[in-house]
Amino acid sequence: MFMRKFAAIALMALFLPASALAMGFGNSSSESDVTYENGNKLAMDGKYSEAFEVLKKVVADDAKNADAWNMLGFSYRNAGDSGNAWDAYEHALTIDPSHKGAHEYLGEWYLTQGDMPSAKAQLEKLKMLCPAGCTESETLEASIKKAASNS
Repeated sequence: MFMRKFAAIALMALFLPASALAMGFGNSSSESDVTYENGNKLAMDGKYSEAFEVLKKVVADDAKNADAWNMLGFSYRNAGDSGNAWDAYEHALTIDPSHKGAHEYLGEWYLTQGDMPSAKAQLEKLKMLCPAGCTESETLEASIKKAASNS
């Protein structure tokens, strides 16, 4: 009887740390959290500093991930770090010159800099990339119209 209780307690002690970590306890993030999808979600949720950390690890592991570079730029731009945003968009477009998201967000970046002609140039590139229209060109066009009406 004593041996069964001891064995049960020993087994619980053996598996408790693993289950506690699986539930999110501990002081380090899980490797499964370091994904483009998680970084994208953090960025879209407005958690930019958390998104930076995840997305920087993603591009460190996969330097040719244009989507991750683009979202890193989005996060930097929305956090007010225009220099790092520019660098990230440049990386994304160097990897994939036809990356519609990067053209849209670079156009948004130009608007934050007060550079309407360059924002419109990004819109023209998007219209060439998706002549039938796409969400990226529609979103940038709406941002350009809004910025023009505010000036």
